[in-house]
Amino acid sequence: MLQDKYKNWLLLLLVSFIWGSPYILREIALKSFTHSQVAAFQVFLSFVLFLPLIFKNFNKLNKENIGPLLLSGIAGNIGPSFFFAKAQTLINSSTAGMLNAMLPSITLILAILLFKSKSNRNMLLGISLGLIGSCIIALTGDSFGSTQIMGVFYVFMAILSVAVSINLISFALLKLNGIEIASLAFLFVGPMAGIFLLTTDLQTAVHSDNFTQSAAMLALLAVLTFFGVIFYNQLIKRSSHVFAASIAYLIPVVALFWGITIGGDQITISQILAICLILVGVNLTHR
Repeated sequence: MLQDKYKNWLLLLLVSFIWGSPYILREIALKSFTHSQVAAFQVFLSFVLFLPLIFKNFNKLNKENIGPLLLSGIAGNIGPSFFFAKAQTLINSSTAGMLNAMLPSITLILAILLFKSKSNRNMLLGISLGLIGSCIIALTGDSFGSTQIMGVFYVFMAILSVAVSINLISFALLKLNGIEIASLAFLFVGPMAGIFLLTTDLQTAVHSDNFTQSAAMLALLAVLTFFGVIFYNQLIKRSSHVFAASIAYLIPVVALFWGITIGGDQITISQILAICLILVGVNLTHR
């Protein structure tokens, strides 16, 4: 049991780092591509990477899981890819990452309302502490004041989509493991994204000044999505839906890391205390 808990923590930290990085990649990709193109490329290129696993797990597809897999693919991949890309045309990458702190609360609320899941005092306290810590990090940055209301709305819609997917994986796809769910979900949404890309104006992006850099960021974004989805689904299966959703508390920490190493931001004492508060909150959700 203790070893499993350490493995869950390791997965949580790994996935948090993976999911905390695409915001800056997406911001660079948006210099040449539209938000809808960025979202579609993220899904389609990830689908290409998943093809070997799709062929391997295709026999696991049946009439019982085809519906939940389709919904999981739309809610867990198309939804957040589109809404986050749209949000980052209005707000910066750090703010988008920090606002992810809403995810565990929304996930838990959906689990209680839709799947009659039970909560306890530790879960609720952990969620509250994590949310407070994330808010402190966001409010002590220099970009929160410039956030536009519609940008925040699109982030909320992205988080709502992810929360729906987490609950589907936790409660409606019990017979499949994380890799099977990830690959078969992309079987549905990957071709959708590819067909959509054919209807968009790619020539403008190709002839833009930042095309090479933006295209490289899209490729890296797809690779991170590939590994992130696999590891995250494994985490959901190994732990609880609330603990898995707690990556949203660590994403602001990753955003802060990129801000210091790339953007030259200075970390404050209040941000260090907020990070400690976040980690305490995540630990409480797993008890």
